[in-house]
Amino acid sequence: MLVKIFVRTFSSNEDCELFESMLETKWPSLLQTVKGVRFRSLKNPNTPNVSVVIWEFPDKEIMKNIEKLIQENIQKYVKTLTPKTIEFTGVVTQDLGDLSFN
Repeated sequence: MLVKIFVRTFSSNEDCELFESMLETKWPSLLQTVKGVRFRSLKNPNTPNVSVVIWEFPDKEIMKNIEKLIQENIQKYVKTLTPKTIEFTGVVTQDLGDLSFN
């Protein structure tokens, strides 16, 4: 499994909220055509101007498809709002624990 993490720090809380709202609007329909992908958005109330997104992909081909969708549909918003962006991509090397809540 491949994981890609985006940490975007915006100049204001409002810009971050606008960006996250756009993600909520766009990604559900865009992801209908791609199977096996997980998208998670994280929010810390102590840093409301920071957006963290975690992607999980089964393989490189699907990751490249999503990266293309990001370029076509999301990148223009990133350029407009100009956040400081840190991006990390890696392969899962350990996956421990059980998320079952029985």
